[in-house]
Amino acid sequence: MTERRGYGYDIANRLQERLGPSFRAVSGAVYVSLDQLVRERLAAEAKRVESRRQVKVYYEATAQGRDRFSAWMSQSPAREPLRGELYLKLAVARGQHLPLLRAELERLERECMTELQAQTNTMALGPGAHDQVGWEVAARWLTDAAALERLGGDLRWIRMALRTIEQTADDGSIPTEALMRATAAGL
Repeated sequence: MTERRGYGYDIANRLQERLGPSFRAVSGAVYVSLDQLVRERLAAEAKRVESRRQVKVYYEATAQGRDRFSAWMSQSPAREPLRGELYLKLAVARGQHLPLLRAELERLERECMTELQAQTNTMALGPGAHDQVGWEVAARWLTDAAALERLGGDLRWIRMALRTIEQTADDGSIPTEALMRATAAGL
């Protein structure tokens, strides 16, 4: 909406196109969000009659909404849930947002590395572990291993995003070959 106005279905489709198949933009949730944005005066409604029976409601960002969007793009995303907020920011970012995103990704990379080190240091089978351990120890080990996998996946994804931003030109374009290399290196 900060780029151009649209009706709910159009906005949901544009968002889904940017997010891709890994992140679902449910139309119902988009309409609920649009209603909330209107109540908070971050968006405004403009009704247009398309036919005798059908009325489409178009939404556009208000000045306050554009300011809030800019402020949100400048905020540091939380690491939990890391990808949800970053996917959304990446989907709506433009070239001028890339330095901010890069700085935040670098911060998240450092945070991830620190957490990975701390998690690795806490993994131990415990005193007296020999040929067998009890289920409680095994369950804790699996939980810690899952946390390491998640952190490792986050770190790979962060580094993939950083490599992609590094290859992006000032005009926001990136050669297809550079994009493929940047993402393949993380797999």
